[in-house]
Amino acid sequence: MWTARILLLSVLAGTAFAGKLPNGIVCDADSDCFYVPARVAEAGGRVPALLVLHCNGAVPRDLDTFRLVADSLGWVEATCHATRNHRSTDSNDMDIVRTIDKLLARYPVDSSRLFLFGFSGQGVQALAELFLHPDLVRGVVAVCPHAAAVPLAVWEKPQGHIVYLVTRQQDWNRADNEKMYHLFNENGVLTELVVTPGEHGCGPAAEVLTGCRWLSRNTGD
Repeated sequence: MWTARILLLSVLAGTAFAGKLPNGIVCDADSDCFYVPARVAEAGGRVPALLVLHCNGAVPRDLDTFRLVADSLGWVEATCHATRNHRSTDSNDMDIVRTIDKLLARYPVDSSRLFLFGFSGQGVQALAELFLHPDLVRGVVAVCPHAAAVPLAVWEKPQGHIVYLVTRQQDWNRADNEKMYHLFNENGVLTELVVTPGEHGCGPAAEVLTGCRWLSRNTGD
């Protein structure tokens, strides 16, 4: 069922991106992109999903970079093209929610296990989405974010949600990550903090895979 539906979406979807898309990736008229591993489409049933945010607006190659996560865990993945740095949190939020709505409506996603990934400013945006929409977002992998999303938290709402924070030993946001680690856990948001060598930087897809494995273990998958 899902195989036929996904093939139909790939035929109908328009995209603003020129050139050939990476194999298996479908992009729509909003330039949001989606990837469903073949084994997920063939097996049926609903699975977790990871929505990837990018500081400059995600493009197909960003989704292709994180194919490792989807293929390893059997998750659906998507990108929101419109959200980016140097744009208001509210504007980004509207576009992210629109992408989430499409992801849940069109693809075999377990709505109770929708996760976001973001680096730096888009890590902040991912945390903002968890605080603004705990009914939609179960957890976040945020790499090198600062603490600007914290004032959005109403702590009764995201209890039972989970956050995987990564920072670097010389990251200028390291102190914010350490503070968020303690603050989140104290307020019922299960949080892991990993500190790695280096300076402010996104890191490899394998790092995100490790974070997603942690999310998976802590949501009963």
